Amino acid sequence: MDESMIGISSKIHDRNTLEFKIGYQVPEGTEYSDFEMSTWIYIPEALDVNRHTYPRENFYRDMLSYMRLKTPVYPLEMLAHSAELPYQLLEKACKTIVSQPTKHHQEEYEKEIKSYASIYKSSLRDTCKYLLTVEDNRMGILVMQAVNHIRQIQDNYRSLLKYLQQEHLDESLLVYFTYGDEFLANVTEQHLYKMLTRIRQERAAVYEKILPTVSVLLDENTAYSREHGYMLPQQNSADNNAEFVHHAGQLKKYIESHLYLPTHKRRNAVFLEQVVFSLAAGLSMVFATVVSFAFQQTYGNFTLPFFMALVISYMFKDRIKELVRNYFANRLSSKIFEYRININVDDMKLGWCKEGVAFLTSEKTNPHSLKIRNRHSPLVLGRGTEEQIVFYRKKIHLNRKVVSKMSAYPLQGVNDIIRYNLSEYMRKMDNPQVPLCVNKGNGQLEVVPGSKVYYLNFVFRLRDKHNKLYRRYRVCLSSAGIQSIKEYE
Repeated sequence: MDESMIGISSKIHDRNTLEFKIGYQVPEGTEYSDFEMSTWIYIPEALDVNRHTYPRENFYRDMLSYMRLKTPVYPLEMLAHSAELPYQLLEKACKTIVSQPTKHHQEEYEKEIKSYASIYKSSLRDTCKYLLTVEDNRMGILVMQAVNHIRQIQDNYRSLLKYLQQEHLDESLLVYFTYGDEFLANVTEQHLYKMLTRIRQERAAVYEKILPTVSVLLDENTAYSREHGYMLPQQNSADNNAEFVHHAGQLKKYIESHLYLPTHKRRNAVFLEQVVFSLAAGLSMVFATVVSFAFQQTYGNFTLPFFMALVISYMFKDRIKELVRNYFANRLSSKIFEYRININVDDMKLGWCKEGVAFLTSEKTNPHSLKIRNRHSPLVLGRGTEEQIVFYRKKIHLNRKVVSKMSAYPLQGVNDIIRYNLSEYMRKMDNPQVPLCVNKGNGQLEVVPGSKVYYLNFVFRLRDKHNKLYRRYRVCLSSAGIQSIKEYE
């Protein structure tokens, strides 16, 4: 499987919400690309989540999905060079806005600021993740190199800020650049603190070795932010740093806003749905008409038996109509898509996406998905009631030419980010803590706490024209929220 074409990652977004990021890369030389994502969610019967208690409308209510362009990939070392494309485009936009402050150039100027800051964030994140994996004896030199690259990137950006100030750029335009500057400072502290925390927990000796190098950069970063009036978290904040968290979140959304793709969602297969409903109405009407004609021929018009037959036939007509509608709806729910999402950027049609959801039985579930779920234990299968299975799927169609036109950067594709709130699954869970008794021997008993948890299993299948990828995730839940998520390949 070529994971550069289709990929998936997961994380816990908050106490009740999972986040899955599915990447679709559109290869060069193709005009269109089609992708499919199928998801089977295996739910313990004890949670009482089924087609009767959890209708499709609730699933879509709990699901938040949005698409964004993939951030262009530049290693931190490459980004530090002023001769590379990110800095060159930013410098050009800054010089142009000073000499030609037209609306078009203002938009390009703002877009390049966002692009540079987004690329830096992605590059710094990947570098910090990589540093967590290197051997102890290489950590010191690699951290020193990363710190030097970070300084150079920030210096390159801030040199343009000084240029804009010297050229007396309009204050309303200068504020865009300061947003980018503040974002660089924020993400630098955020990712370096995360990296240091992990290293301190897992490799204390290495932490002591690299701390002086990183702390100097962090001190410089904090002093710069304070000097320029940027918001910083406070140790004894009256509002528990709520204002800083809100501002940092707004700043992140602003910087990354150019990557998010506008979508328009509407019902799919409306014509087929109306045909099914019409068929249900027709079948029920056939029943009522046949009964009416039969009793009319036998008892004649204006008789009591004929009157009673009309009433009963119309009573059953409505029930037959609903039964037929539900039958066809359940039969078709796993085969048709309920919604279509058009992805348009300005006047360009980037592509479309279709999605649908249904409850399935084990007999109608993909056999390979069941195999990956790996539920062979009698504790799962031997209690008379199987797991409930939610089947959620998407089909994505992308236009490579439009993707290429979106930016001067070599864009590769899009990311589909799915956030799924699991509060509905926690509604009927037992208390998260249960007391347990430990026998220490000789009549000594001690009460210890135990955790009451439940497990959901997500099985994903991602595929394009040539490749197929399966992934399984086991999610540990309690009534207090999501405890962990573990991936199985």
